[in-house]
Amino acid sequence: MDAFLITISTVGAIAFFALGVPILLCIGLWVVAASLITGFTIANIGVTAFEGINSFALLAMPLFILTGDLIREAGIAKRMAKLAYETLGWIRGGLGMATIAACGMFAAISGSNSATTATIGSIMHPEMKKSGYNPSFSAATAAAGGTVGIIIPPSIIFIIYGFLLNLSIADLFLAGLLPGLIMVFCMMLACHIVCRINKWGTIQVFSPKRVAKAAWDSNLGFIAIFVVLYGIYTGKFSPTEAAGVMAGFCLLSGLFLTRKIRFRNIPRIMLRSGQVNGFLASP
Repeated sequence: MDAFLITISTVGAIAFFALGVPILLCIGLWVVAASLITGFTIANIGVTAFEGINSFALLAMPLFILTGDLIREAGIAKRMAKLAYETLGWIRGGLGMATIAACGMFAAISGSNSATTATIGSIMHPEMKKSGYNPSFSAATAAAGGTVGIIIPPSIIFIIYGFLLNLSIADLFLAGLLPGLIMVFCMMLACHIVCRINKWGTIQVFSPKRVAKAAWDSNLGFIAIFVVLYGIYTGKFSPTEAAGVMAGFCLLSGLFLTRKIRFRNIPRIMLRSGQVNGFLASP
């Protein structure tokens, strides 16, 4: 009898999945049904679910999401985008290539593709439209550049993957570094070819002085990248500790160095990060 009821529950779960019900909910309903059929205590489901997420390693995800918001609010992301444009603006399609390069630099701090796309896209997309780029191409460039957020370390997905499969997160980060850089280069090359064919964008004169100034203005971003990667690869920090250090560094930089963050805005930034984290963690 139990086998028959469990079979019915399994068929029902499959039917729910086929109808578009989130897979986590389908699995949860099946587990509850199977527990009731076999006489297993339902209270153990909550305990097991809690223990599954009660991990120090998983704290890295909300901390890196908060770091991404702090980078944007502190003005560090905008400075890094400007450096990319000053470096590549003399090439046809340079602004689009700079968008992808800025995504790569931002990803090396935030570890999130959604945060990378949202932040760099909001900065570069309007500028690309003003410079004569096709609006659809501008949006697609920012979206494509954001995909490196889950490849270039520190990647939130790598942290979750390593935790679930009991793999070394530092090794996963190291394995993702070269593929991430290759992705950035290939997308920049494709952007240049498309823009050269369609003659999109304006070309500015290359100025070493402007590049040097933009690089200096971006020093906080480079320090952040160096600290997180050096700390993880040398074993000074765990990924979670690195995320905490990064969040603290970006907060203090925004408050006392760039002075773009006000104390009264901190609750709003924290709330937005919490909302994004809840969205990413939801089924």
